[in-house]
Amino acid sequence: MQIFGRRLPFTPLVICIVLAVIAVIRIVATYPSISLAYDEPAHIVCGMEWLDKGTLRLEPLHPPLPRVAAALGPYLAGARLPEVKMIAEPGGASFDIYPAGVEILYTNGRYARNLALARIGELPFFILGVGLVFLWGRSLYGNSGGVLAVLLYTTLPTVLAFAGIAYVDFALSVFLPWTVFAFVLWLETPSLKRSLLLGTAGGLTVLSNLSGLLFLPICLVVTFLCWVFRKKEIQREAGSRYLARAVIAIAIAAFVIWGGYRFSVAPLKKAFAKPAEDVARLPGPVRPIARAIINLNPPVPAPDLFKGILSSWQQNKKSLPSYALGHVRRGGFWYFYWLDLGLKTPLPFLILALAGFYLILRSPTDWLVLAPAASALATLLVLMSVKVDFGIRHILFVYPFLVVVASTAGVWLWRERTRWPVAAPAFLAVLLVAQIAASLGAHPDYLAYFNVFGGKAPEERLLFGCDLDCGQDVGNLVETVRALGISHLHAQLWTSADMQRLNLPPFETLPIYQRAGGWIAISLLYLRSGQAIFDGSNPDAYAWLNSYRPVKTIGKTIRLYQIPDNGYSNSNQTVSPPEQRSRPPD
Repeated sequence: MQIFGRRLPFTPLVICIVLAVIAVIRIVATYPSISLAYDEPAHIVCGMEWLDKGTLRLEPLHPPLPRVAAALGPYLAGARLPEVKMIAEPGGASFDIYPAGVEILYTNGRYARNLALARIGELPFFILGVGLVFLWGRSLYGNSGGVLAVLLYTTLPTVLAFAGIAYVDFALSVFLPWTVFAFVLWLETPSLKRSLLLGTAGGLTVLSNLSGLLFLPICLVVTFLCWVFRKKEIQREAGSRYLARAVIAIAIAAFVIWGGYRFSVAPLKKAFAKPAEDVARLPGPVRPIARAIINLNPPVPAPDLFKGILSSWQQNKKSLPSYALGHVRRGGFWYFYWLDLGLKTPLPFLILALAGFYLILRSPTDWLVLAPAASALATLLVLMSVKVDFGIRHILFVYPFLVVVASTAGVWLWRERTRWPVAAPAFLAVLLVAQIAASLGAHPDYLAYFNVFGGKAPEERLLFGCDLDCGQDVGNLVETVRALGISHLHAQLWTSADMQRLNLPPFETLPIYQRAGGWIAISLLYLRSGQAIFDGSNPDAYAWLNSYRPVKTIGKTIRLYQIPDNGYSNSNQTVSPPEQRSRPPD
């Protein structure tokens, strides 16, 4: 087998295929035990709209590629787009996409099958990720580097977690690093074939997630600087060739992006319902140019792409609430993603990655080795200014870079066995065994994985954005309630599932600051942060439950209490919050 003009050796390839197959089996094995993750219905219904109606009207915030992948399985099984209701909001009407997505999953009464089919759509992205780290590791360190990279990648709990749910983050985590790797190859030899690969990967990056428009240029710029810094002066003829091939790659990327939006075109004033109001939300220097364009009313290719860009910019501007170390704050925390990586990544991998950074930065003589390290560092530095801190899923694309960096340290340890014939290979073996053990120990709930620094109460450190609570334990709650014979329940659960269809006993929603007696089931997200995930308010709305010991913890995210009924149910006794509780946190 040949790729990029190089023949792949049989034995390392077989080892990597075996590692990939084992990882896929582990991912698929999580489907029955991981309940509907909160945003899965939204992504499925939007992908179904693209497949069934050929439009992207429901929510343009995310591009179509991962959503179509999530909807393709249910679509082929006979599901179609149901009626989607409109809901009135302060900023204007929107579509109620979550119930519609749930309705798709219940098509033909095959809920579990349809959910599994939606999640299977992530597996091709995972296979591409495995191929990426193998080729990148092998290009730098030979066959051992490629195999080591695959071993590390396929045992990362966070990678396995989001390769197993129908979210939009995993596709970006594959195509953005693929584009950087293709750019590295292109800088070495800007052939037409490599220009095609670069343009296609870049287009698929944008079609995966619009945050690629921010982070991909950063990674490409630092990679280019690594190349310029270590390369000799380029002749003018070669420079012209690079420029011409860059134009080709950009044109291919634009074509791929436009194709993802079905080559749609619309006059500007038709594509945007209220363009004048949209312009008013743009940064000051851009407004005059935008107004002039509105007056021209030109045709707009892929108008939903530009709607999504505007929506993403507005979302970041809102300074949404974030949670870290037990506190909720609007606009997030500058250290959030550093903390996220430090807690959600196995310790052996962190040790190898840090050692790899040290080895690379100590003597950065090879720009090919420096590029992935510089891309990871530049991304993490830029993330310190980002105001949307919604969890590790937003920076999954850093992991392939870190895998290559960690492989640097692993290969170095193996090569140093000539100096330390026992210590070097033994230390590497201990790290790899510990990495595998941490990964196996996290099964099947990779979503809630924390390393040893997470402690016994990881909810005191991270909580939002599927870092811990993604709604994955609701099915386990149903089984527990049935086993205990509970006939009535107060519930406050973080889930987008239709609770009326979950075979729960009669239940009531637990209001904020109101005590209740009997059986109470509450998600950790609500218990720890009240309503703060929505608007930053009432973070201790359910804190009164902390004075009771739960009967059982369901999975890792739901607490089940049995509160003595001292007249709470009849009197609706409330807990009056002090004045500061009603104010959004800083």
